[in-house]
Amino acid sequence: MSEVLKNFGNSDPDWVAVVLFVRNLLGQLTVYTDEKKAEIQQEVFAELAKKDFSHTHFETVIAMLDMYVMQTIGTLELEEALTREKRSAAQLLNEMDEVINTMTGANERQNRKLDAFKERTVGVIESGKDKSVIVAKVRDMFQELIIEFKEEAAELHARAKMLERTANFDPLLTELHNRRAFDAYLPEVVSIMDKEPSPLTVMMIDVDHFKTVNDTYGHQAGDDVLRALARIITAHAIQYRGFAARYGGEELVIVAKGLPPDVATLRAEAIRRDVEQYDFRIRTDGKLAEKPLKFTISIGIAHWQEGWDAGRLVRAADMALYDAKNRGRNMVCQADCEQ
Repeated sequence: MSEVLKNFGNSDPDWVAVVLFVRNLLGQLTVYTDEKKAEIQQEVFAELAKKDFSHTHFETVIAMLDMYVMQTIGTLELEEALTREKRSAAQLLNEMDEVINTMTGANERQNRKLDAFKERTVGVIESGKDKSVIVAKVRDMFQELIIEFKEEAAELHARAKMLERTANFDPLLTELHNRRAFDAYLPEVVSIMDKEPSPLTVMMIDVDHFKTVNDTYGHQAGDDVLRALARIITAHAIQYRGFAARYGGEELVIVAKGLPPDVATLRAEAIRRDVEQYDFRIRTDGKLAEKPLKFTISIGIAHWQEGWDAGRLVRAADMALYDAKNRGRNMVCQADCEQ
């Protein structure tokens, strides 16, 4: 590898690492075709051919490679998220079947009870007792039937509420709505903005170096980090009636209505600060670690502009989040309204 760099007039170890990556590790970026990998190699060698081995140029090349790696990681995380969504969908279908079967069974039981009520009523009437006794008995029988039906209706209502929660809330982060609920909610809110414009903000929130947490401490610790973050975000969102959801992987989102842009930015900064100061302890065999694990988040915020649809608003917030990551993480960045 050093021979390659000597051809460009340099043998610095940092630049050797760049060549090693392009020669040996690029093939592991499975999201790219062989043609794209060859194109990436050519782009890197074109940068080397400039013979600019300054620190600034090195950072530029590293940022370019980092972008390719992050795209691969993002693809893998998307596959994992889709797998989780499939499991969530299967759970939802199972619960729907259970509710439908319960409703069907309830209807059958109610029909049997009604038939029995008719028979008992006929028996009371044919007993030949005076009218006042017959009316009193039938009234009591009818009240019993109504109470039974109400109890079954209450049970079905409770099951329906559980089904609604399964459909709208994330199975891991139960405080948060899931992506399905978010995708339904935001377009509806934006459609109202076209008729009655008012401040509307989307905050995209991502855990910094989350893969490192998973790799170092295990996926259970990673899930616990996400749960802790979900609690913090929910506590903040409740204060201004924000809609908090899991967007995908370790990326969460808040939709805030009615907050002026400067206030929304302060709210986002408050979340970032609370997460940074949070005393998180890893659980091992049910016991908390003595030392806290500190983690941080990056936040990208976008404020709705006239003419924007939901997709445009989300893209703007996502670009702002990407900007926060590139600037060093653990910060809040606002979207450029021209994006």
